Amino acid sequence: MLRGAVVVFTGLLSVGFLGRRLTASHWSGIGLTIAGLIIVGLADFLGGGAGGAGGAGGAGGGSAPHRLSEIITGDLLIVLAQIVAAVQMVVEEKLIHKDDIHPLQAVGNEGLFGFTILSLLLVPAYFIPAGGFSTNPRGVLEDALDAFCQMGSSASVAGAVALNVLSIAAFNFAGVSVTKEMSATTRMVIDSLRTVVIWAVSLLLRWESFKYLQVIGFVVLLSGAVIYNGLLSPIVERCRRHGQTVDETTSLIRDES
Repeated sequence: MLRGAVVVFTGLLSVGFLGRRLTASHWSGIGLTIAGLIIVGLADFLGGGAGGAGGAGGAGGGSAPHRLSEIITGDLLIVLAQIVAAVQMVVEEKLIHKDDIHPLQAVGNEGLFGFTILSLLLVPAYFIPAGGFSTNPRGVLEDALDAFCQMGSSASVAGAVALNVLSIAAFNFAGVSVTKEMSATTRMVIDSLRTVVIWAVSLLLRWESFKYLQVIGFVVLLSGAVIYNGLLSPIVERCRRHGQTVDETTSLIRDES
């Protein structure tokens, strides 16, 4: 649910740092997108689901109850992550438009810097205790050695990691391409539609029960994307022209009669 905040942050940063002007339809689309994500998240909270589509209910899933402090901390971390993601999107847009960098080159540079930085961060993360937030046996922030041992002892795990790397590379390339051809805010609005795909796959695999409130949320979500990207404008314009044609035809018939 809180992932919808990235759309607002990206829009605000685009206005502040890129000098973009968002029209009323843009803000309406952003608002509907966030409303749709909130409705989808509420469906999990009200239905007692475990996470739901797109991880919307970050604090609502899990078999063990969480303390209020853990829920608040988790929500704050999610919002902080959306701010960082929004900054990344806006910086990407500025660089690929100003310096005319090819999307594949941009993704490659990001991958190189990301691999280097995260490799260095894995060292302190191996020793930092994480308490209730940890899911590994040692109770630390990240147990990289255990992860490598699992990949070395299981071909299926290693294959899943390799496929994950390839899918993320393709996803980032597609995302940067959208940013180059359109804008960072458009990319985030389209990206929010992943929730629909995740929900559909979860239903097919029976990982989640069907909730009518989610359907309403997805309709609102899709409506926001349609309005933001201006897909309704040609339809409205065509209807307006058709109405004018009908009025002119009626006037001509009356004049002739």
